Amino acid sequence: MNGVVWYVDTSAFLKLVVDETSSRAMRDWSLVHDGLWSSHLLRTEALRAAQRLEISSQTIEEALETIALVLPSVGTYASAGRLQPKGLRSLDALHVASALELGTDLEGMVVYDQRVSAAAQELSIAVVAPT
Repeated sequence: MNGVVWYVDTSAFLKLVVDETSSRAMRDWSLVHDGLWSSHLLRTEALRAAQRLEISSQTIEEALETIALVLPSVGTYASAGRLQPKGLRSLDALHVASALELGTDLEGMVVYDQRVSAAAQELSIAVVAPT
């Protein structure tokens, strides 16, 4: 990994495949930004959401091809368990901890979820939510 990396959480990824508020802006933003990364957790969350939203798993898998997925390490899970604020949900904490693992290559997180956004900003991670 060399260069600018944007970590995409599930709230942002789903805007690539679902028509909702800010979906067009997210799609346009993703077309001009290379280096989109996420945790393998994204695949699980996106496929679960696809079932609820009645989106085909093939649509999800095709969209996932535009994102580089990293496998969280054991240390990432431990870091996620210690993240603040204490109200941050476990899977959201895992996304934030995974983003932090990208180190100095991390430009920021693309996220629409307010809890994840607040936690990332508290850790001095730049956050964007194209609108």
